[in-house]
Amino acid sequence: MDSLKKLNRYLRDYKGIIFLGALFLTASNFFLIWIPVLIRRTMDEVELLGEEYAGQYDSVYEILFSSEAGAILAFNSLLLIGTVLLYGILLFATRQTLIVSSRKIEFDIRNKVIDKLLKLPQRFFASNRSGEIYVRATEDVGRVREYFGPVLMYTLNTITRAGFIITMMIIVNPQLTFWALLPLPFLSAFAYWVSGFINKYQLIIQEQYSNLAERAQESFSSIRLIKAYNRLDHEQNRFEKESDSYRRKKLKLDMIESLFHPTLNLLIGVSVVIVIWQGGLMVIDGLITVGNIAEFVIYVAYLTWPVASLGYTVNTFQKSMASWERIDAVLSEPIDIRDKSGSFEPAEAKGEIVFKNISFKYPEASEYALKNINFRIKSGSTVAFVGRTGAGKTTLVNLIPRLFDPTEGDILVDGVNVKDWNLSTLRRIIGYVPQETFLFSTTIKENIAFGVDHAGMSEIKEAAESAQVLDNILDFEKKFETIVGERGITLSGGQKQRTAIARALIKKPKIVILDDSLSAVDTNTEDAILKHLNTQLKDKTTLTISHRISTVKNADTIFYIEDGSIIEEGTHNELLERKGSYSRMYQKQLLEQELAQI
Repeated sequence: MDSLKKLNRYLRDYKGIIFLGALFLTASNFFLIWIPVLIRRTMDEVELLGEEYAGQYDSVYEILFSSEAGAILAFNSLLLIGTVLLYGILLFATRQTLIVSSRKIEFDIRNKVIDKLLKLPQRFFASNRSGEIYVRATEDVGRVREYFGPVLMYTLNTITRAGFIITMMIIVNPQLTFWALLPLPFLSAFAYWVSGFINKYQLIIQEQYSNLAERAQESFSSIRLIKAYNRLDHEQNRFEKESDSYRRKKLKLDMIESLFHPTLNLLIGVSVVIVIWQGGLMVIDGLITVGNIAEFVIYVAYLTWPVASLGYTVNTFQKSMASWERIDAVLSEPIDIRDKSGSFEPAEAKGEIVFKNISFKYPEASEYALKNINFRIKSGSTVAFVGRTGAGKTTLVNLIPRLFDPTEGDILVDGVNVKDWNLSTLRRIIGYVPQETFLFSTTIKENIAFGVDHAGMSEIKEAAESAQVLDNILDFEKKFETIVGERGITLSGGQKQRTAIARALIKKPKIVILDDSLSAVDTNTEDAILKHLNTQLKDKTTLTISHRISTVKNADTIFYIEDGSIIEEGTHNELLERKGSYSRMYQKQLLEQELAQI
């Protein structure tokens, strides 16, 4: 009930239009019940006409084509057409209010979910699969929309239509009403059971479809590797297995659905047979007219869908609530990393960084990734972090733009704790090139200009030149308008890294973080990039992570990290003189270079 209360809050902004839709739906059902009445009235009046003029006409056909019968049929037909038109107009108005408002609520919820996801800390994404997050923001929101649309509309429709029809049936004849409604509870129970079965299998099919789509996506994204290893047939067989499993499950569902409608029609037919049987007996006894039998048959037909939809509505409601609980879990997720009131926004940043007794461990991890880190980086200086894979280098630099907050200790930028900085301002002064280069499926120009608003072409070219990627871009047929493809698949590893560097430089940041961002380029290109960067970044605080000593040897300070702790600190020459871990790493790389030249 708590979840339902939270969900119903979204109705508040649209309560006026939803109330109007409920009135339209009620009015449409009010006019609907008069259609059988008009048909019964026409039949009864024609029957009375036949009795009145029994001696003047030789057959029923002559009576039907008489002027008297024509007048009755014409008048009642006009009333019938008017009633049907009003019913149709009101039903259209119902959908334009209830269904349209449900789409607006869906729009509101989806935007709220996306807004929340964008604000959630990296901790949330580290502990949740991206596919699961995607489903909550798309498919789950669509299912919740059904609560505000079909569930609400069908519930109101069932209540109002059944209320009007049953009332009219009782007024005509309570006994025949009992016989007419007798099979409907069985119809509703059958529809509920089948809907539950279909819902269960639909979920299984959706899961299998996800596996099928995931298999296809993985094959296409790794197509170069598949071709290089000549595994085309292997991948085809794997896809066919998933596809065959999907086919078999879908056929089983199709079989159940193919049985549903004939059985439904059978139960409806039973109701009609009962009405004609019992109604015929009552006509013989003079309790009702033949027109009443036709009236009741139409009423039964009108009741069929509302009663049958009860099962569908209940199952849809259950699916909507299950999806809402998954969405509510996201919306209720605490935002650990957020701005404080009166957050710090300097007129100009300097770029000084201080780590004070910093320790950090990832959510649900038992061991610390960083342990008691202390250092001071002066404004405008260049520092480097080296060490083996998994030592904690990337984790350390991720704390500066507050992708994570430290478990213990404080990080100061320009003497102010990063938690007191305005988050947007802090991240605006930082140019970050992550270890895993990600490019969007758009043009090179838009990828480079991603971090700034309204970047001019001259700024984009300048950033590309500084990252030593301009010549490569100009060699492309469409130059800066070249589409890079999903995750930058059309570019080489080095081109992707240099494009990412250009994306960071165009921001003109005060702090630049380069996380192993030159690993995919050759040494000559690396030297050229470093020369440009030294010029571009001479007044900026630069933090570099690299496994190559050649990349970091000119840094003002080099930190060697091992098992989450800084074990060595100094310049390149100072660290070589100590003959410690850094020196051994350097000697090993020199040996590898010599062996590569042989």
